[in-house]
Formats: sequence, C-alpha cells, structure tokens
Amino acid sequence: MNSAILLVDLASQRRECWKSFLQSQHYEVFTAEDGQSALRACLQLQPDVVLLHDSLPDVDGFDLCSRMNGNLLNHQIPIVLIRSSSDLTDAARGRQAGAADFWGSCSSVAEALSRVKSLLRLQSYIDEQAKSVMLSLGRSIEAKSLLMNGHSERIVKYAVQLGMSLDLREEELRDLRIACLLHDVGKVAVPDEILLKPGALNAGETEIVRQHPAIGENICAPLKSLRRILPVIRHHHERMDGSGYPDGIRGHEIPLMARILQIADIYDALITDRPYRDALSSEEALETLSREAGYGWLDASLVWKFSRICRRGEYFPVKGRSMLASYYA
Repeated sequence: MNSAILLVDLASQRRECWKSFLQSQHYEVFTAEDGQSALRACLQLQPDVVLLHDSLPDVDGFDLCSRMNGNLLNHQIPIVLIRSSSDLTDAARGRQAGAADFWGSCSSVAEALSRVKSLLRLQSYIDEQAKSVMLSLGRSIEAKSLLMNGHSERIVKYAVQLGMSLDLREEELRDLRIACLLHDVGKVAVPDEILLKPGALNAGETEIVRQHPAIGENICAPLKSLRRILPVIRHHHERMDGSGYPDGIRGHEIPLMARILQIADIYDALITDRPYRDALSSEEALETLSREAGYGWLDASLVWKFSRICRRGEYFPVKGRSMLASYYA
C-alpha cells in the first residue's frame, strides 16, 4: 500500500508541481486549499504525512497545525510546516504547535523527497513500537489471573480458521489476528474487583464492563497500523438484532470480522471453566451458539460454518480456564 500524503497549499502551479512529483514517486497525494478542508481531509483520510504550506488565506499555518493536533486521531500523523522564509522563532513556534518538522525553502525536490522518506520511516518505526506496547498491554490484562490465561491466543485460532473458511485475504486474516489479541484491551480501564469478580456481575458492574469496546477503540485509535481493526474492537459485542453494545447496530452493519471474533470469543468462554460452573463440552457450546443465533443475537450463517469446522474435529480444545465470570461481559 502506497503512503498517503496530504498537501495543504493554495491551488497554484507550485502545489501541482509538488503533487505531480510526489505521485511520480508512488505516493498517494491528496490536496486541500483552506483550513476547513485541511481539517476535514486530515481527519477523514488519516494520511501518513501532512505537508502544510503556511500560505492559506483563512488561517495561520501554526494555528492550523495546532488545531490538527488537537484531535486525538491525528496525534500520530507527522505534520510538516513549510514556510518560505523562516527563523529560529518560527521553528520554535512550529514545535509548540506540534509540527514534526519545520522546513524553510528546500534546495531541491530531491531534498524534499529525502525528508519525506525519513519522516515516513520514523513514523513507521514509532507506530510498530507502539503497537507492540498495545499487544503487551493486552497480554498483561490476561496475566492478572489464571482465569484469563491464553484466552486471546485461543480465539485467534478459532477466528482465523473461520475466516479462512470464508476465503478472507491474507491481509484480512492478519488484521483479524491482531483484533483478537487486542479486542479486550479496553478492560485495562475496568477495576480489578469487577474484572476478577468470582461470580455474576450486578447491573452497575455490567455497565462498567460494557464500556470496554469503546475504550479499547480510543486506546488504539492513534496508531495507523491499527486503524483497520478499530470497528472490530468497537463492535465485537453487538448483536444481529440490535440488542448489543455499545452502539446497538444490527445485521450486516456489524463488521464481518467483529461477527467472526464474537463467535470465537463466546465459544472459548463456553468450553472453559468458570468460577461458578465447569466448562461445557464442545457440542454443548455449539448448541448454545446455535440457540443464540436462533434468538437473533449471532450471525446464523457464521455459527453454522463454525459448527461444521468444530464437528469435523480438526482442532479446538475442550477444557481450559475462562476469561471472565460471564462471557457476554
């Protein structure tokens, strides 16, 4: 996938030259010519780099840079402020506004390209490091208790097997794996006395736990490498009849990967021990999934496919330990 660059400048021959040159270097280039369109484009497109010329008629470049950085989703996007004449004071203002770099005039387009490539390499490194931290955070949540041990790794196996049966592309399967590992990262905000409670949750506790998909989405949102899985994290507790959370969306409004993850998540909870009951057999768990599909909660076609995979006996453990007192929390 080619890196995307948002070029913010007045509509002019200079902007078209920049655009043409960057496209010739195999970048995907978008343009904006005023402050409002730049803010919209940055938020909607989530480019890899913003090249912001301080030449707009409606807004000061430093102010626009600061406003772009004011949105959480834009925090990891490097913004380069470009000003034809500059001094040390301007560079300091640029840093204060949140600019990743501040350019005066470049001696050549080759110099500009070299700077862009350096920024993209640095941004990719930072993003991958941050993703590793997120994955460690997800593992640390499970490490709080033996009841949680291995939950995410197991549902990776279940979900990927189901995804393969649906002919998902390799890129989609990679995203599904990451989503499974991070689907409960929002539970970092759930107090331990609720998360580890050895019994059913009361209404107030359930409401707190039900905030974790939205919290998880917010935690992962700044990282570009995780953008594609944000809807999976947010919607893996929705139901086909609209009775799920956090948004109450229904049917195929729920992303396919979220529906896949949900089935794997519930199956693993059912076939593992809970503090107040023993694990179900695989067949009992599949019957429960089918029952819940009949209630209109789960995608019936996916449950059917998943059941066929399980009943072929290709894999899937039967006994283990569960993540929480209630699989639907």
